[in-house]
Amino acid sequence: MRLFSKALIAAVTSALVLSGCSSEPQTPKTYESEVGIQLFMWNWDSIAQECEFLGDSGVDWVLTSPPQEHIQGDAWWTSYQPVSYQIQSKLGNRDQFKNMVETCANNEVDIIADAVINHMAGVDSGTGTAGTKFTKYEYPNLYTKADFHNCNLTPNDQIQNYQDRQQVQTCELVGLSDLDHKSQKVQTNILGYLNDLLALGVKGFRIDAAKHIYAPELETIITQLPEGTRILNEVIQSSGEPIKATEYLPFGEVFEFDYAKSLKSMFKGQVITPAANTTRFDGYAPSSQSAIFASNHDTERNSQTLNYKTAKDFELATALLLAENYGQPILYSSYAFESYDAGPKQENNLIANATCEGDPAPKDEYVTGEWICQHRWESTLNMITFHKQTSGLEIQNRFKTRGVYGFSKANLGYFITNVLAKDEVEIEVETGLPDGEYQNLFEAGSYQIVDGILRATMPPKSAIALLVQD
Repeated sequence: MRLFSKALIAAVTSALVLSGCSSEPQTPKTYESEVGIQLFMWNWDSIAQECEFLGDSGVDWVLTSPPQEHIQGDAWWTSYQPVSYQIQSKLGNRDQFKNMVETCANNEVDIIADAVINHMAGVDSGTGTAGTKFTKYEYPNLYTKADFHNCNLTPNDQIQNYQDRQQVQTCELVGLSDLDHKSQKVQTNILGYLNDLLALGVKGFRIDAAKHIYAPELETIITQLPEGTRILNEVIQSSGEPIKATEYLPFGEVFEFDYAKSLKSMFKGQVITPAANTTRFDGYAPSSQSAIFASNHDTERNSQTLNYKTAKDFELATALLLAENYGQPILYSSYAFESYDAGPKQENNLIANATCEGDPAPKDEYVTGEWICQHRWESTLNMITFHKQTSGLEIQNRFKTRGVYGFSKANLGYFITNVLAKDEVEIEVETGLPDGEYQNLFEAGSYQIVDGILRATMPPKSAIALLVQD
C-alpha cells in the first residue's frame, strides 16, 4: 500500500517552497524537484490510460518513444529509423498521439517526445509505417541525396574512430543516412516537425544522438523553437573523446550517463563507499541541467547499466536516485527481452497494449515480452514522495561503512542502503530526525528513532527510507 497521496505531496511541497514576495525576479526553471519517466515502447493508447495513475503518483512528465513514421520491422530500433515526419508509427497514429497528450495534460503530466533528427533510415529502400516509399537518400517531398553528409573519411562513410570529431559528426552512425544540419532546408524541415509536435501539446524533446550533430548547428535549430520548449540532449561522453556534454548545455540539459554507470558499480558491484564522497558529482554536468537514470533502452541492453534482470539492484538504485540531491530523476519502465534487437509484442504490425496488472513487484524472472512496470513497484511510488518532500534539502549526517551508505535530508528524511549481496549489517546512525516511530518507505516495517539515533539490522540488498509526517 502506498503511504502518501498526491494531495499530500502537493501540500507539503508547496509549504517547503513558499516564499512571500511575488515581485522577486524570476530565475530560469529547473526540474530537480520533478520526476520523469521513460515509458519505453509503450503505445499512445497505453500511455493515455496510464497517465491518471502517473499523475496521482507524483510523476510530472513522460518521455515517449519516437512518434514519426519509420521503417517496418519487429526490432525496437526500427522506431529510430525515420522515413518521414508524419505522426504514424507502430505506436499509433496522429489522433491517438493527440489524445494521449491531451489526456496526460488533464492529469497534470507533460509529454516529452523522443526526436530522431540526426538521421533518416539506414536500409537501402522500403515502405514506412504510414505507407511512404523511400530509398536511403530519397524521401518524398522531404529530402534528397544533397541533404545528407558524404563524409569521405572512411571506406564506407561510417564512423570508425570516435576520437575524430569530424567522423562522429559527419559520417554515418551504423549506416544511418546522416542529415546535413547546416542546410537551411534540413533545418526548416526539422523545425516543421518539432513545431507540429509542440502544436499537439508536446512540452519538449529528447534529442536522440545529439552528440552526432555539431552543437552550433543543433543550437541554431533549438533557438528557433518557442521559448520554454524543454530540450534534453543525448550526449554519451566517453573518456578521451573530443565531443563533450558541456557543448550542449547552452541550449538544453544532458543525460548524465556516468551517473547511471556508477549505480551499476554500487549495487551490482557492491561498491558503495564512493557514493559518500562529497566531490562525487564534480566531474558531472551541473545538477540543474542533468537528467539521471538507473537505465534506459540502450544501456539496459549493452550492459552499461542495471536492468530488470537483477530486479533488486534496479529497485535499490531507483530508490537512491530518488533520494539523492543531484540531477532530475527519470524512472524507466520497459518489457522483458531475450535478445538485443527484440521489440515488444505486436498485433497487426502495431505494438500491443502495455498492461500492469495487480500490484507489480520485483521478480527473479520475467517472461519474454512481459511488461515489467517498474514504476508501479511500491518502493518506487513511496520514494517519489520522499523525493518530492525532500528535494533540495541539505544532505547531512553522512554515514558510510563497508557496503552501507546513508544520509539525512535536513531534519525531514533519512535514507540508508546495504548493497552487500550476502551480509547483513548492524547499524547505529545519527538521522537528524525527531524521535518517534517511522514507517519504512522502501519495504514493509517500522523503526524507532531514539535521541535521533536509528538502530537496526539491515538484511543484504536492503534499504530504509524514513520521512517525517505531519
